[in-house]
Amino acid sequence: MREINLLINQLNEASKAYYTNDNPIMGDKEFDDLYSKLEQLEKETGIIMPNSPTQKVQGEILKGLKKVKHTKLMLSAQKTKDIEEIKQFANKENTYASWKLDGLTLVARYKDGKKALVLTRGSGDFGEDVTIQSNMIYNLPLQIPYTDELELRGECVISWDNFNKINESLQEKYSTPRNLAAGSIRTLNTNITKERYLEFVVFEVVNPKGVNSKMMELSYMDKLGFTTVERNVINKNMDIKYIVENMTPNKYKYPVDGLIFEYDNIEYSKSLGSTSHHENCRKAMKWVDDLAETTLLSIEWSPSRTGLLNPVAIFETVLIDGTEVSRASLSNISIMEGLELGVGDIINVSKRNCIIPKIEDNLTRSNTIIIPTECPLCGDRTSVEQDNKSKVLICTNPNCKGKLIGKLTHFVSKSAFNIEGLSDATLEFLTSIGWVSKFTDLYLLNQHKSEWMISEGFGKSSVTKLLTAIENSRNIKLENLLVGLGIPLVGKTASKDISKFCNGYMCEFLEYIDNSFNFSNAISGFGDTMNSSLYRWMNNHREAFNVLLKELTIVRDGVNQQTNVTNISLEGLTFVITGSVEHFKNRDELKAKIEELQGKVSGSVSAKTNFLINNDSLSTSGKNKKAHELGVKIITEEKFMMMI
Repeated sequence: MREINLLINQLNEASKAYYTNDNPIMGDKEFDDLYSKLEQLEKETGIIMPNSPTQKVQGEILKGLKKVKHTKLMLSAQKTKDIEEIKQFANKENTYASWKLDGLTLVARYKDGKKALVLTRGSGDFGEDVTIQSNMIYNLPLQIPYTDELELRGECVISWDNFNKINESLQEKYSTPRNLAAGSIRTLNTNITKERYLEFVVFEVVNPKGVNSKMMELSYMDKLGFTTVERNVINKNMDIKYIVENMTPNKYKYPVDGLIFEYDNIEYSKSLGSTSHHENCRKAMKWVDDLAETTLLSIEWSPSRTGLLNPVAIFETVLIDGTEVSRASLSNISIMEGLELGVGDIINVSKRNCIIPKIEDNLTRSNTIIIPTECPLCGDRTSVEQDNKSKVLICTNPNCKGKLIGKLTHFVSKSAFNIEGLSDATLEFLTSIGWVSKFTDLYLLNQHKSEWMISEGFGKSSVTKLLTAIENSRNIKLENLLVGLGIPLVGKTASKDISKFCNGYMCEFLEYIDNSFNFSNAISGFGDTMNSSLYRWMNNHREAFNVLLKELTIVRDGVNQQTNVTNISLEGLTFVITGSVEHFKNRDELKAKIEELQGKVSGSVSAKTNFLINNDSLSTSGKNKKAHELGVKIITEEKFMMMI
């Protein structure tokens, strides 16, 4: 590989000198000899790099980035800054330490020895297809001597040297190498990508083959022509502090923002499982957050959907970890009072774990902030109360507009109904004018279209765009609907678990609700308190919930649940039909439909039966009793129609 890379660099420099600079640095025979030697080495090793002069990788302009589902959910690493936590983690099993690279995570798939697909991390479920752009990553092989399917995860990075060189040539400079790498790989003009000297550093093999060591896998990737992350083996009881002190960011050519500690044993790692956020086989150690000194300008009181008025610090903009920061949540009055804040105070601000802005200290401590006695949104009286040993400020008005805006903001958010463009300011306008006082009203805004278009700050184009976004949100998955409702304690993970348990069907969810089913008995991690909160919300809002449902179409995996999709196969499934039918003319018609879809219909329930179709699930008929005895699932005719 060293010889291949040396030849590639020599030949590319000679080509540039000859064709671009008109100043040859070697003769034709020498060039041809080196070229032949490179061809021979590529043939012998089976490794071909994209910047090899034997390949003609041209730049092009792309129309857009296509989304592709990941084969394995991309999770984060659990983070800590406590070296004692790392020591406890590493003492359980042989571990290795590697750099936590600060770039853009990519997934590369190879098939039959050739690069087949490259994706960004994206949402974790789906990534963006950047295969064509990846041809411009000069150390990511186009071809390798390995014909089984291979999937790798790595970081697309730019070395500090190349980052500084590129930034010198740009008018609008990038603040960090990560931003430059991300912008370069996601650009639709691959000629720009080609100029950025991107590199791909592998840190994980997704589909291991035959060995039980991640270190051995990564070493094998080195032999296949990949660049892998630098790593150090840690045996049990080794001095972790020595490793941490010797792996400092100035010792690595690429930008890093911490260290990753990972168990080497693949089977042991799998046995540990994962949470919805991270795999339990690795832990990231973040270095101390950067501090920036700035001046406090004011305190805003931000309403939440629960009625709390949360203090938010507004300060002069500072640059931290490559991004501009000008505000930070203070969470509650106790934290604000502990910092003794006052307008004009000099404060130290960080981004915790490089993500969340936080006031770390107040150097002035004038303690002059006055807690408002009136709600800044409705003007009603406020009250300071205790909540889990912390002082919080609440608005005493049950109909406060701020509470409604908080609920609506959550309802339209990306993880819920994903209605783009409905900002807090727009929602404030819609509630103040009286057009929106509940979730359902959003779907009735079309009747105010003419008046809305001539309202100050809006126009035909913006209103049309907003109404289109609202209309598009009518088709929604069960899990996103549950998130949008803002049920206390039932967040994204719990909503997803409920939806999965109900197979994504609203009718199943409502059937469980109507029968007071205890979800905590069936869903891991769904506690009794969450179950009580779910039923409390449904009992208090069931009428409004039913009205909202009339405006929506619940979809499952992108398929409209109200549409009969008849291209599904029921091959291998056996059904028994009993009782009266409602959607079909008679049971014979239902039987014909099952057989049309390659299913089988039997006259009696047995251990081979997959489903008993009966619109009366509480029936005490012989077939129902037999189904219960054998554990055969009883479904209604409506559920069968949704199935197909």
